[in-house]
Amino acid sequence: MLKRLYIQNYALISKLNLDFNEGLNVITGETGAGKSILIGALGLILGNRADNRSINSNNSKCVIEGSFDSSSKLVLSFLENNDLDIENELQIRREINKNGKSRAFINDTPVSLSTLKELSSLLVDVNSQNQSYIFRNSDFQLAMLDDLSESIEVLQEYKELYTDFKAKKKLLKNLVAKEEESIKHKDFIQFQFDELSEANLTDGEDVELKSKLEWMDNAEMIKQTLFETTQSLSLGDEAMITKLELIISQLSSLNKFQEKYYELQQRLDSVLIELQDIAAEYESMFEETEFDPQQHIIVQERNDLVIRLQQKHRKNSVTELLTVLSDFEEELQSIDNVSDGIIALKLEINEIEKKLKKVANKLSAKRKKAISSIEKKIRESLHSLGMKDAIFVIEIKQSEVFTESGIDVVNFLFSSNKGHSPDLVSKIASGGELSRLVLSLKALYSSNKALPTVIFDEIDTGVSGDIASKVGSVMKQMSENMQVIAITHLPQIAAKHDWHYKVYKKEVDGITHSDIKLLNTNESIEEIALMISGDSQSKQALKMANELMN
Repeated sequence: MLKRLYIQNYALISKLNLDFNEGLNVITGETGAGKSILIGALGLILGNRADNRSINSNNSKCVIEGSFDSSSKLVLSFLENNDLDIENELQIRREINKNGKSRAFINDTPVSLSTLKELSSLLVDVNSQNQSYIFRNSDFQLAMLDDLSESIEVLQEYKELYTDFKAKKKLLKNLVAKEEESIKHKDFIQFQFDELSEANLTDGEDVELKSKLEWMDNAEMIKQTLFETTQSLSLGDEAMITKLELIISQLSSLNKFQEKYYELQQRLDSVLIELQDIAAEYESMFEETEFDPQQHIIVQERNDLVIRLQQKHRKNSVTELLTVLSDFEEELQSIDNVSDGIIALKLEINEIEKKLKKVANKLSAKRKKAISSIEKKIRESLHSLGMKDAIFVIEIKQSEVFTESGIDVVNFLFSSNKGHSPDLVSKIASGGELSRLVLSLKALYSSNKALPTVIFDEIDTGVSGDIASKVGSVMKQMSENMQVIAITHLPQIAAKHDWHYKVYKKEVDGITHSDIKLLNTNESIEEIALMISGDSQSKQALKMANELMN
């Protein structure tokens, strides 16, 4: 529960330190005294966004601090899961500078607003006159039904499947779009691939073809040169080999005179053998060298094909063309894989859809099972609030498609007048009727959620007299199980208090400030008398105030 609220430099409040207690805490005060300022300040430590227009312009910083009982298991679990210190009391603080920049702290540890909001949802439930209109929203009604029917666990299971379902549906859509786009280019890519594939290119082939063509284009000159070389080396009287043989023969006569002559002759013998071998090689090459015009055409055409493919794909070698071929093959495989992926993904989506439908039906059944009990409790509450002919019905219909919350569309139907069929809550025109319905729903909702603190900010609009007293009784009954803080302008509700606070204005050094104080019994009687008649000293009003309190 909320134990203390400290406010510094917020709107008309200069400095305020306020203790709250268990039971029904009632806050009253004249219009404009600052009751809404309290709710605004409290909203800041509950995670609402800061508005620098609410900061006291005479000061540099606004500070709002709340102290809460931290014994709740949910709160302790939250603190532990978020690595936040666990203290005897839970301290939440917001600091806002004049530029509107703010910082939030939980037990003196800086936190984000989203973290603060998540924690505050476990601490306080704020209900205002404006918020009552949220109850007219079908999605909000469905969320409330889930809480009241204890369907949150099944809903979470459904949402996890639904998130997976939506993600895979989106992926399928993207894959189908990719496939459609790929198919447009597949024929072109396939043609390019087939053309390169049918060419049967081999790595380095372009270099080899170039060498072959160069040889073929010079074949006649090569053959003539080989012939002449062979002639010079081994054929005819003037051939080099013939002359060398004659020289060796002449020199052999000198061998007997010196060893050196013999050694030189041996070397000439080696040269002769090498020269004869070379001559034989050239002769063989000459005999093998034949120009084949048909082969030349084949090689030329092959070379032209390679050059054309290189130019077409803007590559400089067959090696690079083979890389292009590999890329085309991968792209074609990728297109085929997309098609296979689509088939597999469709099967997966079908399986998820089956599970989703099963859980959605389970969720729907759980909701429907709880409806009768909820309707009965709300009707009984409405009857106790003076609406004896009130009818409350929860209508649940199935949607044709999966939604984030299942396959159910929920509407709260309501009628306050005998003989009139219940209609959508969104069509309720009377503020008093809506206020009582909201109170009935909140009373059931809050007890079911076991929230430590519930705040009612003037939700009693449109009610008065005996009905106001009954509204106060419902709040009083709620306060037996939780802390209730009620800001009200009705004396019948104020009289039900366990603790009565009054917001008032005061002037200090020519500046108006808002302040609040806890009233004792006599002060409370006078305040309620003032609310009844506008005169806190009226004997009749004081008597009525006494009667209301007793």
